[in-house]
Amino acid sequence: MLLRLLVQRAAKLVITLASIVIFLQGSIAIVTHQLIAKLIFNDDPVRRQKHLDSSKKTFILLLVTILTIVAPSKVRITTDNHTIAKNLVVCDPKTGRLLSSLKRKSVMISNHQIYTDWVFLWWLAYTAGLGGNVFIMLKKSLQRIPIMGYGMKNFKFIFMNRKWSRDKINLANRLSDMDHNARGVGELAGKRIAHKTADGLEIWNDKGSTEVDHKQICWPYSLLIFPEGTNLSQNTRNKSEIFASKSNLPIFRNLVLPRVTGLRFALQELKNSCEVVYDATIGYSGVKQHEYGQDIYKIGNIFLKGHSPDVVDIHLRAFDVHDIPIDDESKFTEWLLNIWREKDELLDRYYATGSFDSDGSMKQVVTGTCKIQGYEMARILALPCLTILILAIMIWSKYA
Repeated sequence: MLLRLLVQRAAKLVITLASIVIFLQGSIAIVTHQLIAKLIFNDDPVRRQKHLDSSKKTFILLLVTILTIVAPSKVRITTDNHTIAKNLVVCDPKTGRLLSSLKRKSVMISNHQIYTDWVFLWWLAYTAGLGGNVFIMLKKSLQRIPIMGYGMKNFKFIFMNRKWSRDKINLANRLSDMDHNARGVGELAGKRIAHKTADGLEIWNDKGSTEVDHKQICWPYSLLIFPEGTNLSQNTRNKSEIFASKSNLPIFRNLVLPRVTGLRFALQELKNSCEVVYDATIGYSGVKQHEYGQDIYKIGNIFLKGHSPDVVDIHLRAFDVHDIPIDDESKFTEWLLNIWREKDELLDRYYATGSFDSDGSMKQVVTGTCKIQGYEMARILALPCLTILILAIMIWSKYA
């Protein structure tokens, strides 16, 4: 019994050390790649951006590699047949990898349960060949993370103060940049903004134009937004219920109230390029109703101790952005609250049955492992393995 306990502790220690080494070396390699690309291609914005996109893809490869080694999970995708064509997501029978055909210019909204929600949704974008084209809204404080804070700036992630008066201009500029580049009429196509206002808002001459320059590269994007703004927890649930009671808004059993302003603004800014809005509802095995995923699957426990959900469930449906009443605040609020009511009911069924597949005639279900291609994983592990080999040779030569 004692020997078994020692072996288990040793295994956990090895897992923890492996995760730290792989992440640190991978992060340094990503930032180094970015620095070299920005230096060499300073006068070639297109090639520079291709390298920065490649470094962004490498980050999700890095995270999924660690998950594959220390905390593997199956992912079960359930799609709504009313709004999503069959075979949007398929499983390769030879490799067990999931492949998808998500639209190349999209916004994805989701409920927020644990800190790694965005990892699984980013990985889903990767299955559609969009691993280097994901944009995420993050707390501004994350800019201060050593090494990867700089890396995420180069990913062009959108850092938010959570104060609309301070965030609006920054968000408008970033979204406008995404929209114009997606249509081949942005700075990456050699175009320039007309001028800046005194408070820093960038003004384009073609504001409102749907023009697409097919001679230029049209840069795809997958913008990931969590309208709740934070993880579901006892504290956030209490605050949400208090606000809902005061404002005569619905109280959800499995969610907190979504924030309307930022999402509506984003859709307004991207309406000329955005092809679809995907609505994702996430559930995790091992989490019961009225429990909190963030307490069960803490980010440190997942990546350092290998404590992960056996199955990650993602229910997907789609909306044409032109069918969403983004120009009417009252109607948009009603639309978003209806979406959240339906998500709440979906989660009720999920907690009751353990699956989003409550009606097989209405949905398609595909299950695979959260993993990447073998050669990509080998590329991520090459540097750590080389480091271990060098250390082993040094130790052997000293004590042999």
